[in-house]
Amino acid sequence: YPSTNEMQRRVLASIKLTSVRSFSAASKASAEAPLGFIGLGHMGGKMVENLSKDGRKVLVFDASKDAIQKVVAASAAGNKSVSQASMEEIAQKCSVIFSMLPNDQVVSSVTESLIKGNTTGNSFTHISCSTISPSSARRLAETHKNAGHKLITAPVFARPDGIAKRQATWMLGGEETGRALAGSLLSSGGNIVDMGNDVGAANVVKLCGNFLIAASIESIGEAMALAEKNGVDRERVMSILSSSIFDCLIYKGYGQRVSQRDHRPGGFSLALGLKDVSLVSQAARETDTPMPFLSVLLDRYVSAKAKGRADLDWSAIGMDIAEDAGIDVSKDVARNKKDVQEGNTY
Repeated sequence: YPSTNEMQRRVLASIKLTSVRSFSAASKASAEAPLGFIGLGHMGGKMVENLSKDGRKVLVFDASKDAIQKVVAASAAGNKSVSQASMEEIAQKCSVIFSMLPNDQVVSSVTESLIKGNTTGNSFTHISCSTISPSSARRLAETHKNAGHKLITAPVFARPDGIAKRQATWMLGGEETGRALAGSLLSSGGNIVDMGNDVGAANVVKLCGNFLIAASIESIGEAMALAEKNGVDRERVMSILSSSIFDCLIYKGYGQRVSQRDHRPGGFSLALGLKDVSLVSQAARETDTPMPFLSVLLDRYVSAKAKGRADLDWSAIGMDIAEDAGIDVSKDVARNKKDVQEGNTY
């Protein structure tokens, strides 16, 4: 069998990775113009830091004043290139606007505000890095087009630490020149995958990926419960598996979290996991695609949320799986909730 690194190399070689050189012209254009950025959560904040370090001026907005202050303060300690602005100011002053938002409804609301706030007559390119439904992406692209603007979808595979380390993979969908512009600004943060003119395609890939991650978390949790119920140390079992036949990022990262029951927030919350699994379900229904195992995941995330674990990492469904096997995880639940209360995050 080929090594894991060789397999990863083959996969990357088989998909359409857009060369950074093809974005050079777009990168040089308007290099001094400020970028807009809306949504400064764990992911958005790290993206702004990267853009700032790349020498870009960024006008930022978030519904949370604390989130704005945190990002602006980080910039003040460096090159002071990040400034607070209203959505109206961003719509008027920025020809390129990024957003990293929690769901379809918020993306729709922000789109409406940007279009309404753009009173200058100048067009803008909205680069949406949010995970939303493919149908919403296509609908919003038409909304932008009808108003004289562009929507480019750019969902990402990475947790906040991966964004900070510039190890992300971005899928780009939408009009060609807009994709080139988005690629020029995101390429320093990792790999760019060109999904072509269909703005929905990038989000299809993202939902497929997140479905597979959720399924992996469920499988890991079931395997760890089986090991523990048979009197075998679950952490040792996971270490053996993730260093041999499952030597890859997802099984290493989530294997550690599930086997150690370390579900501190700061990466991807269980609430967002439920949202994304629900989006997969919506896309499946809209296209008559049966996904039997998806039903298990939906119930699992609903159950975990009902138990008050929405703020934990989405790997926290591992504790639900253990509970179903009759394993007492009360101390682990209390420890993780204490981490939330004390702000202990990844």
